[in-house]
Order: sequence, then structure tokens, then C-alpha cells
Amino acid sequence: MGKTTRNTILVLALLLLSLPLWSDETFLDLNLQQYDPASGVPIQIKEKLVATKAAIVVVDMWDQHWCKTYTARVSNLVPRMNQTLEAARKLGIPIVFAPSDVAGFYAEYPQRKAMQTVPPYPLPERNTFEPPPQPVGRDRCECGPEQPCPAGVRVWTRQHKDLVLAENDVLIDCNNAREMLNFCRHNGIDTLVYMGVASNMCVLYRECGMVNMKRYGLKTLFVSDLVEAITANGIDPASRETDRNFTPAKGSAVIQRYIEQHIAPSFESRQLLAAAGVGSQDRRPHIVFVTAEQEYKSEVTLPAFAQRHLGDDFRYTFLTAESHKGAGRNNVPGLDALYDADLLVLSMRRRALPVTQMDHLERFIRAGKPLVALRVSVVPFQLSDPADCPGGHVVWQDFDEEVLGCHYEGYDSRSRRTGCDVWCAAHVDNHPVLRGLEDAAFHSPSWLYRLNPLSDTATLLLQGRWSEDAATEPVAWTNTYNGGRVFYTALGHWEDFENPAFNRLLKNAIYWALGKDVP
Repeated sequence: MGKTTRNTILVLALLLLSLPLWSDETFLDLNLQQYDPASGVPIQIKEKLVATKAAIVVVDMWDQHWCKTYTARVSNLVPRMNQTLEAARKLGIPIVFAPSDVAGFYAEYPQRKAMQTVPPYPLPERNTFEPPPQPVGRDRCECGPEQPCPAGVRVWTRQHKDLVLAENDVLIDCNNAREMLNFCRHNGIDTLVYMGVASNMCVLYRECGMVNMKRYGLKTLFVSDLVEAITANGIDPASRETDRNFTPAKGSAVIQRYIEQHIAPSFESRQLLAAAGVGSQDRRPHIVFVTAEQEYKSEVTLPAFAQRHLGDDFRYTFLTAESHKGAGRNNVPGLDALYDADLLVLSMRRRALPVTQMDHLERFIRAGKPLVALRVSVVPFQLSDPADCPGGHVVWQDFDEEVLGCHYEGYDSRSRRTGCDVWCAAHVDNHPVLRGLEDAAFHSPSWLYRLNPLSDTATLLLQGRWSEDAATEPVAWTNTYNGGRVFYTALGHWEDFENPAFNRLLKNAIYWALGKDVP
């Protein structure tokens, strides 16, 4: 054997010896989100997770809660959680159910007995990790400002009956940190991935919660769309003053940001599903169209528009209100489709949806995901009198200012007879949304809304007026909200969809919002 051959064999042997012992393990490539603790600047991190060195921890998914709306919110998580846990099992990630107060219900379950066979280990050294105080109050009724539910009554007896407890899962007492630490040590686990409720209480502060486990040196992550806080509905939980813009989903979003900045990064459940090959394997961008308005026929015009102008570049889900009268007007079934959406196209006017439905919409919007909003969607979740909001439902009164970046002040009734003339705003040359429309000027049957002033973050694209004596109003613009792309246009009358310029505008906006090259 020659010297060169011997050297080659030696190099190969050294390379093989240098491979990690778990080279046959499943590695998950995760895109994590967090915020710099000092500056609050968002940070995106790519990280590899070794499946068998991590465990998913499901906290306090109880069968009941003293607040009936929060009970419904917990139930709302169960179908997606089951799907995600099944994906995790397929990937080889151990599942640990960690209910507090109700572990006795499972005394004879094999999953509970399996935990009790884990041998004890010495407690690891404890560090001094201490996050800052939470930014909002907590644990109020989420049915509405009147707080009809008797607070603090313990009514939970077990985990939610529909939550799947599989054969190889284990169940621990969330009030017993020693059980979790023994399990991790026995199985070589160094990372805990949290799901469950409430993100501002048990998920953080139980003995097996994120804060205590970090104090024992374990790394923690959480699945952002499978945790929820309990804060308030229509009340500022800090001041206890009426605030119709404080919704349960807003409370959850505030707590999510707090956790990402001071405790642990997050990722979405869709990453686990994709890694496991669970669910749709169609990787085209997914657009969810939500329509709930009576005047402009958007439940007809938008599907036709998508078929004619967007073609096969995307996949679509079309959701609409159950009816336009009675209780059905505040009911849009199927909003869980937003778990897997890449863009929301919204055409909705003055609906007060149940908290469980708004959780899906608000989680998507408040996460800074792409939004295209048409015409009446300047007031999608507002009521003329927010006190008319039914119990267990929610309004978002400042949506126009907070998300769209405008100030809706109604319209001149005379303009209903005239429509408006529209033209490109000055100094917006080469904006992708105006591609092919650089010199566009046209008439629209849509009457103008009073929307001035736009926020400093908005970029005006189109403007118009309904008469030579009327003030010019913004007609279309882009904005950013929590880092995400937002497009709004006051156009959207059904006759606008017969105008090539409007169709081009809407198509461009959809591509732009998704970060794709405008064709």
C-alpha cells in the first residue's frame, strides 16, 4: 500500500471519528424569532434542533376554565395542537404533557406511570435568571368589559378531552419541577419546546414552566401560534379602564413579544408540520380571502379575480360570513386556515367576531404578516357603538389607524352618485405596486372616503376626488405594521373589477405584499 493511499485512509478515518455520535438523528432547521433584550430590535435566527435532544411540553390544556370565553379559546387550539404533536412524534421528538392541579386524574394512565418509573437524579445547579416584570396585567374574564364570569373558581378536572395522549407520550405534574428535570436528564434532553396556556401564567411560572427550567440550565423555545395569554377583553388590564381596543389576541401578542425579548425565541407550528411532511405538500404561497360585507359582492368578485388574474401561481382559500343578518353576520367559519396562510386579503365591514375567530385573524395581522385590504376593510372590526359588541365577541376600534395608517372619517353622501377620479400620486416612480400604471388616470364608481391624514409610515400611491370642489383624498397606499407589508385601497366596488387598471393594481399589490417580483 502506497504512502498516498495510507494517508487518504487515515484522513477518512479521522473524519468518521469526528462525526457526532447522533449522526443518524433527525435535524430540524428552524427559523426562530426573538427581540434584542436591550434595543427591542427583531432578530431572525436559523438553528438546527436535534429531535431526540428536545421535548415538547404541553402546559395546562385544561378541560374547563372559570372564564367561558377562555375555555373556548383553549378548545380552539386543540385541533392544530393535535396535528402538530403528531408531526413531532413522526420526527422523533418526545411529547411531555404537563397539566398542573389535575395529574391525579391520570394516576392509572400508562403515560403517567411511565414518568414515575424514571429514576431520580441530583438537582442540577440553579442559576439566577430573572426576567423583568410583564408589561400587562393578567387573568381577567375575556367575555367582555362587564366580566360576567366569577373569577378564580377552579373548575378544571383533567386535560381537554379531545387532546390526543399517545402511547409513547409521558405525563408529569407541572407543579413538580423534579419530575421534568429527571425526565430530561434520563433522556439526554437539553431543549424544551413549549405549547399551551396561559402564556403569561402557567407556561412561564409553573415549576415546570419556562422561567424555572431556564434557571436549571435548559434551553427553552415556544410555538408562537399554540400558546395564548389570558388578559382581558375591552379593558386595559393594567389600568382596569375600559379600552375597546384591548382584545384577548392583543394581550397574547404583547406577551409573545415580551417572551421573545426576555425569555426565549419562538417559531410557528407550520415549521414542524412541513418538516414531518404533514398537511398540504403544495408549497405555492397560500392566500386566504376573507369576505364579510353586503354591499360590494366581494364574495363573488374576489374568487373571479383570483382565477382570472392570479392563475396557478398561488393556492387559495375563500372564506365568507355565514350571513349578512342576525348572528350569522358575526360568524366567519374556517379562519383556522390562517395557520398556514402567507397572505390575508380582507374585504370586511363592521363585524364583531367571536374571540375564537378573531384570535386567528389578529394573530396573523399582529404577527406582521402580509395584508391586502379592500374598501370597507378600513372598518372591518369596528362598530358604530362598541357597546353593542355581544359577550364573548370582540371589536378592534382603531384598526384603521394602527394597521392601515389612516384616519377614517366617513364620506360625503353626495359622492355616492358621482364616484371618483383617480390618478397616481407624485414622486412614486418605479414603485412595484404601480408597475404598468405609471401614468394611469381613470374614473371609479367607488365613492371616496375621508382618510387623511396618512401615517408617516405610509407611502401614498393613488389619490382622487369626487368633484373639483372637494378635497383630494388618498385612494391607495402601502404601510408597514409590526414589520409586515400592508396594502390598502379605497377602491373595490364590483364595477372596479371590470377596470383593467384596478385589476392590475390589485394583482401588483398581492405580489408585492408577498415579497415576490411583480410580473
